[in-house]
Amino acid sequence: MANARVEWVYNAGSAWTPLDQYTQVSIEALWSRNAASWIQSCPSFGGASVFIDTTRLILMWSGYAYTIARRYPCQQRRGHR
Repeated sequence: MANARVEWVYNAGSAWTPLDQYTQVSIEALWSRNAASWIQSCPSFGGASVFIDTTRLILMWSGYAYTIARRYPCQQRRGHR
């Protein structure tokens, strides 16, 4: 599965919401280093800066903590409905 595309999502109430591509690439870079840092101009949060901690799997924005997760999106198999 080394070539599979990963997707970063955050918990928004009862749903897991995908983050925008810019933020996903930034989080993946942090994940590869087991790091935490600020991401400037996060489109998923209206262009605001967010703090990401890949060790604790949280995203901090405006005083709120959101759980984040790294997942492999399901792909529908050909020939199946």
